[in-house]
Amino acid sequence: MVEKNIVITNPSGLHTRPAKKIVDAAKSFASEITIVKGDKEGSAKTLIKLMKLGITLGTTVTVRCEGEDEVAALEGISAVIAGLSE
Repeated sequence: MVEKNIVITNPSGLHTRPAKKIVDAAKSFASEITIVKGDKEGSAKTLIKLMKLGITLGTTVTVRCEGEDEVAALEGISAVIAGLSE
């Protein structure tokens, strides 16, 4: 398992459109990808679970990946989150 803390810099946080970008990217990996905010967590492959986390600008989340392509998954999802600008 690998993980990384990331600060959300998207001005509008993770509303539907940016969360959908994360879900689409996550589905391209075989690993389980989990986004953790405080004591809540949700699968990065499920839009509703990501939306329920209530992630806003400035929130620090942990991206946790476990599986055969976990390093690539962590790099990929981190890049998507860093590139969000909606």
